[in-house]
Parts: sequence; structure tokens; C-alpha cells
Amino acid sequence: MQQSNFRRWVTLAIISISGGVSFDLAYLRYIYQIPMAKFMGFSNVEIGLIMSTFGITAIILYAPSGIIADKFSHRIMMTTAMIATGLLGCLMAFYPPLWVMLVIQVAFAITTILMLWSVSIKAASLLGDHSEQGKIMGWMEGLRGVGVMALAVFTIWIFSRFAPDNADSLKAVILIYSGVYLVLGILCWFFVSDGFTAREAQEKEASKPAFQLSDIISVLKIPTTWYCSMIIFGVYTIYAILSYSTNYLTEIYGMSLVAASYMGIVINKIFRAMCGPLGGLITTFSRFKSPTRVVQFLALVGAITLLALLMTNQNPQSVAVGIGLILLLAFTCYASRGLYFACPGEARTPTFIMGTTVGICSVIGFLPDVFVYPVVGHWQDTLPAAEAYRNMWLMGLTALCIVMVFTFLLSRKIRATDTESKNSASLATETSGQ
Repeated sequence: MQQSNFRRWVTLAIISISGGVSFDLAYLRYIYQIPMAKFMGFSNVEIGLIMSTFGITAIILYAPSGIIADKFSHRIMMTTAMIATGLLGCLMAFYPPLWVMLVIQVAFAITTILMLWSVSIKAASLLGDHSEQGKIMGWMEGLRGVGVMALAVFTIWIFSRFAPDNADSLKAVILIYSGVYLVLGILCWFFVSDGFTAREAQEKEASKPAFQLSDIISVLKIPTTWYCSMIIFGVYTIYAILSYSTNYLTEIYGMSLVAASYMGIVINKIFRAMCGPLGGLITTFSRFKSPTRVVQFLALVGAITLLALLMTNQNPQSVAVGIGLILLLAFTCYASRGLYFACPGEARTPTFIMGTTVGICSVIGFLPDVFVYPVVGHWQDTLPAAEAYRNMWLMGLTALCIVMVFTFLLSRKIRATDTESKNSASLATETSGQ
């Protein structure tokens, strides 16, 4: 480690919380859709347009964000991104018209995706060597969850202190988020390193333009890029499917909407904060000692859980069984989410292309955002509830089979690389001894 143990964990916390809460204003609809319509004057269709503007721009910017992580100072990029996001929030607090909000959403995508996403993941990965990637990425996901949950609870409390018809309530929430972003931006300047890494022919590299198609093509030629991408793809499919868990418990088991909503909070907030670090601890203290192997094991557990859900789906009896199975599936998903960006580091992806690799893995891995929701929604609208959710669980089972296949391929590649490294080291020792 290049930093003291205490400082690197403080740095990891700042990087993680910054990367987590930076999206909250872009996704303000998730908690405050009704106040947005009431106080900002937007219809639900317009709010949907605002969200889709961010999503489409984000998909476009994931890959370039990786190149930025490899080419530019992490400290400058994270500081600039957080401060710019905070200033955009201050503008948002004036309740601007729709066209300005659409511009702000595009700008949010630039600051949070292009400038921050891959940079934050690479900056965190550089805090440890390949053997510590599981622990670091697990804690990164957990700290993200803690930051998001704490700030959400605090802003909801502030919001509740205003009268129901007071338009300043939402404005206060937006300004609190903006202020937190500005503070985090300042902390990034003092704690995050530049992140530059050695590379052969560095002088020649320095003269290259910042963005090159060849950088992306060269990363796409590496098999482990595809292995890691498909692992993320499979896990993220389960993550998307879990967003329907409250609907499932309500429609199949007859759980009340209030109780199901509490379940949603447990899964989406509490489990996100807890399960990432648990995945890292499993990697560190179990016999696996490998994030890839742990994700493989969790995929197996998740697949067994889905088989059980498929069986109970036909004849639902005990709501406790349904809740238990969904919580177990959520644990495997969130623990895997805390580990899947450790896979490129464990595969010894060169640090000078780590950011580009993360960007490409994000583009491919997050594609379920594009198709899962419309497909499941179509099933819900056109099929009986039991049949719709059966299809959804089958989709999840297919996704976890993909995870198991590609974790196997990645583990085999990692073992081969380790063997080659040991043989090379032995040969070098023998040569030096002669």
C-alpha cells in the first residue's frame, strides 16, 4: 500500500460515498416524484422524460468514462465532478422549466458518469493489490449504501419538517444534497491521489490524444474483459428483477402494500449497505480467497433459491417462506455487486487500462437496465400474475447460469496467469542463481 492503513480507509470512504450519493439528484424521482410534480410543475410524463434523458446519456458515456480514468488525474476529476454536481443542484433548486431540467440531466450524466463513475472505481481499486480487490470493492459497495441511506433518511426528515404545501420543502432537500456534494468535492481534493500509473513507452503515451478508439478496441480484445462484463450482466439482471419483489409479495402472497414497502426498504437500502462488506469478508476469510470464486458460489446459491421460488410460485403457502427466499436472493445479489468490479483487478488487468476496462464492463454489464423492465412489465400486463413471475424467475435463473459459466472461465484464466507468473519467477530465480 502506498498510503497508511488509516488514510486509505478514509480515502475509500470518501470515494465510495461520493460515488454513491452523486446520483441522488439525478434520481430524485425515486423518492420525490409527487413533490416534483407538485412544486416543480412537471407532469409524470415529463418526469419520465427527465429520467430517460439521464439514462440514455449515461449509457453513451460509460465507455468514455473509462478512458478518462486512465488518462486524467483522479483527484482533479473527482473534485471537479462533485463540485460541478453541487452547483448544478443549486441551479435545480430554482425549479427551472423543463428544457433547463433536461440540460441539467445531461450535465448530471457528464459529471456523475463521464467524470466520476470509472474514476471512482479505479481510484478505489488502486488502494490495494490484486489480492485485496474483494475486500476493497465489497466495502466500497457497502459504504456507498451507507452514504445513500444516511443522506436519504436525513433529507426525508428535513422534508417532513415543512408544511405539506410548502414549496421550500423540496428546495431544502435539493440544497442539502448540493451542499454535501460541495463538501465531498473539497475532501476529494485533499484525500484522493492523482492515480497515474507506470506504463511502457510512457513518453510516447503522453503524446497521444486523450480519447482514442484504439484504447477501447485493445481492451475489447482481452478475453477477461468479456468474462467480467458477462458476470456483471448476470448479477445486474438479478438486481433489476429484485425491484419487483414488493409486487411479487403483494400479488402472489397477498402481503399488504405497506408491509411490502418496508420489505423494499430492507432490500434496497439496508441490504445494500450490509451485503457488500459481507461479500468482502467472505472473500478474505473463507477458503475461496477469490472474489471470482465467491461470486460463482453466490450464483449457485442464488440459482438454488430461484428454483425454490419457482416451486413455491405454483402453490404459495407461507409468506414467511417467500420473504426468506427473496431475502436470500437479495443477499447473493448485493454481495456479488460488491465484488464484481473486483474481478478485473483479480484478473490482473493492467492498471493503465483499468479505467477503460471498467467503462466497457459497465456498458455491457448494465444492459439489463434497457430490457428487463419493459419485458417484465409486458409479462405483468399480458399474463396472469403467477405466470408472469414464473417467467421473471426463469429469466433470473438464466442470468445466474451465465454468471456461473463466466466465473468458471475467468477463474481458469486467473489460475493459468498465476501459474505462468510462478514459473517465470522460478525461472528468474534459477537464472540468477547460476
